[in-house]
Amino acid sequence: MNSLKSIFRPIKPTNINISFKPDELISNSQKLMLELGLIRQSANGLYHILPFAQRSIDKLISIINKNMMEIGAQKITMPILIQSKLWKTTNRLSKNLEDLYILKDRKSKEFLLSPTHEEVVTNLFSSDPTTYRQLPLMLYQIGTKFRDEIRPKLGIIRSKEFLMKDLYSFDRDQESAIISYNKVCQAYEKIFDHIGVKYIKVDGSSGMMGGSQSHEFHYPAEVGDDTLFQCKNCGFGINKEISPELVKCPKCSSVDIKCTKAIEVGHTFLLGTFYSEAMCAKYSDLDGTLKPPYMGSYGLGVSRIIGASVECLSTQNIIQWPRSLSPFTVCIIPAKEGSIEENVSQNNLSGLYNNLIEIFGDDIIVDDRTHMTIGKRFIEAKKLGFPFVVVMGKKINENPSLYELYDSSSKKSDYYELNNLINFLKKQCLEQI
Repeated sequence: MNSLKSIFRPIKPTNINISFKPDELISNSQKLMLELGLIRQSANGLYHILPFAQRSIDKLISIINKNMMEIGAQKITMPILIQSKLWKTTNRLSKNLEDLYILKDRKSKEFLLSPTHEEVVTNLFSSDPTTYRQLPLMLYQIGTKFRDEIRPKLGIIRSKEFLMKDLYSFDRDQESAIISYNKVCQAYEKIFDHIGVKYIKVDGSSGMMGGSQSHEFHYPAEVGDDTLFQCKNCGFGINKEISPELVKCPKCSSVDIKCTKAIEVGHTFLLGTFYSEAMCAKYSDLDGTLKPPYMGSYGLGVSRIIGASVECLSTQNIIQWPRSLSPFTVCIIPAKEGSIEENVSQNNLSGLYNNLIEIFGDDIIVDDRTHMTIGKRFIEAKKLGFPFVVVMGKKINENPSLYELYDSSSKKSDYYELNNLINFLKKQCLEQI
């Protein structure tokens, strides 16, 4: 039985040795996640991910893995610490020094903590002879990345160390590469649809990555660093970085353009042969000719998606999760110890929990801090954003026992007998699938 009492959730004020600049605490998600013990700051721009937030991340990773498997992408793990000479080969090292963590080992060999792995995966591809029969090839990983942010802010939305999913595709030619590119973009759309937070897909800047085509996925939010132009008529969107001003839509000629601040949570790039040519990566084609593969690069900010989801949906004092990412779907609040409801509550708890396990699996937690009043625990359960809260209060002593069910999406409470409660939650679970 998952016990809230045993969850590690430090909620005292942040360490006095950690300093904040005036503009660093402007994110509502950062405030809520710190105050409610989901994350803990280690240093400026660095955060501990605590049990509740870790469960959300694990759920997101599960959604990502499922969709990657469906398109035939293979999961690997590449080193985070990489030789800087790989980046020198593509000339990216000299262009991006200010963003990189560079260090030397005891033998004075230079390494960097890689923020992205185009060079590394291309070097891996070139390490073994590949034929056209092995293409297309899609390799992805989910791991820690580093970027020396000039101004880390917004908690885990923009930090120096973050969790990212990066995928790399290799194809025979431009036509095949576009097919792979579209396949990954469609998979990303399915991932964001599954998460359930409104997102915007726009034409994006290739930036330090290079390439001929790029798209970005954003969550609209006032604290976002990006500004998007979007046509209200046809939905076409573009980042302001590409077009500082958009008066007329290039797709439908409409002048009904809206401007939106947003947080970038995903990015895709069609790279062509830049990296494969620079790294001398080749495959053997049908006629035996050695050719550079056409590549694509695709990223999802895993930890950023968690923080941005909280930012987009929450109120000032209450976290609102997309149900797909909530740490637990159901929180049960038993009666207070010493109350007249305690005996019936204790007797009914196991049966209720076991019934809910059949519906939600391990996605139920019991707030067993029964030294606290039901009211205090209920307020905290609402703040933590559990989609459903089952309260075993005064009406639990009625015959038959009545359970109070709070639905965070509707902000309403209703009373149910056990069978009706189970049937209602079962229906909610099926609607979510």
